[in-house]
Amino acid sequence: MDDKLQKKLSKLDVTIFGKKNIEESLAMLYHENSKFNKYKLRKNGERIEAFNSPYIIARAAQPYKIYPANISIDLNLYKMAPQVALHEILALRRSLRQYNENYKISLNEIAYILYNSYGVTKTFKIADSFEADGNWGLRNVPSAGGLYPLELYIVILNGHISSGIYHYRSDTNTLELIKEGNFLDYLRENMQCEPYVNISTASAVIFSTGIFERVAIKYGDRAYRFLIQESGIVGQTITLLLESIGLGSCWIGAYIDDMINELLEIDGVYESVNNVIVIGKKK
Repeated sequence: MDDKLQKKLSKLDVTIFGKKNIEESLAMLYHENSKFNKYKLRKNGERIEAFNSPYIIARAAQPYKIYPANISIDLNLYKMAPQVALHEILALRRSLRQYNENYKISLNEIAYILYNSYGVTKTFKIADSFEADGNWGLRNVPSAGGLYPLELYIVILNGHISSGIYHYRSDTNTLELIKEGNFLDYLRENMQCEPYVNISTASAVIFSTGIFERVAIKYGDRAYRFLIQESGIVGQTITLLLESIGLGSCWIGAYIDDMINELLEIDGVYESVNNVIVIGKKK
């Protein structure tokens, strides 16, 4: 830890956390070391310029994880468009911890939530000046450099499709089945929900993960800030969409990361879980 940071820390009120805990906080060290000064800002500009190579542009324009051999469900067949004012939804949104245990989430609802939160809603051809082929897909949320480092998964607990783990393929608006089965007991064991959140009566759990390389290739150490920002934006979008159709949700911050990564069949290094949202019908 450098002298400048030590000096800043010495001025903090440490009566709650203790000076040692603050000094050894990985979050604080990351935050401090990922700050921009004039030199770092200039170097980051150089990195962004280097990003404009045909190879990297073409690669970045395809931020889609796919399971080509898996059973898939076309969500384009399912449409719903509730007529509710945004300010009303914002006022209604609250964390929901108890759910209607008899409610089965529908494909209409799943399609509405996933497409409007992180589906590709517009595409455009990569400019000829970049000398790269392909189309760039845009979504309803802001993303640093338009790189979209997140992936969405949904575990169906009680729905009109088979219970199991599904991946949302955003470019084609389809669900890809990863593993069929009832994973309620696994989730109860590896997520600290009960007794506060009654996951046993929930309809589904949505997980967002981050593929760090997608954004780090352009923004370096600063990329993790951008990825977490995007995860929060997508999570809030999901909660508002749920509210607009009479469903509710509760974010879960206490979970065993590596066990959730294992459930989703991701490595936990290049791709790792960063948000967990339990969803269900209001009683």
